[in-house]
Amino acid sequence: MLISLFIAVVVLFLFFIFTSNRDRGPVKKIEPNQPQAAQTTKLVINSVEIQAEIADEPSEISKGLSDRDSLGEKSGMYFDLGERRVATFWMKGMLFPIDIIWIDDGKIVCIVKNASVPTENNIPTFTSDKPATHILEVNSGFAKKHSIEVGDRVEVKPN
Repeated sequence: MLISLFIAVVVLFLFFIFTSNRDRGPVKKIEPNQPQAAQTTKLVINSVEIQAEIADEPSEISKGLSDRDSLGEKSGMYFDLGERRVATFWMKGMLFPIDIIWIDDGKIVCIVKNASVPTENNIPTFTSDKPATHILEVNSGFAKKHSIEVGDRVEVKPN
């Protein structure tokens, strides 16, 4: 009798587990070191919309656009420094030139146009002359093409 009761409890337990998992859909296995989809945001400068990846972790900020072959025409990388500060960016691993735009309180405070790629003997660095909370990297020539200048407003729109 005790064995019958034990078997009935196990069967009921398995039944409840099966019915509770039935509507959840397939479980996706996450592999170690699998890249996660980057968070993005939309920025607007002078009526030009830019779809930008967000870099807000120290490792993401350090890596930036390094080792990428290109960037979309109206794409960029938006760095959240987490605090207002003078920031230096280096071009280690960069394969194409970019414009670097420092932003503070929703306003552009510094622009480096055509930040060059590294050579065998030189890894260029670029520092803003004013503190900023955010930095936007876009393709070289983007600021000139869209008449983006120091003092322009930057609007951040959620996706």
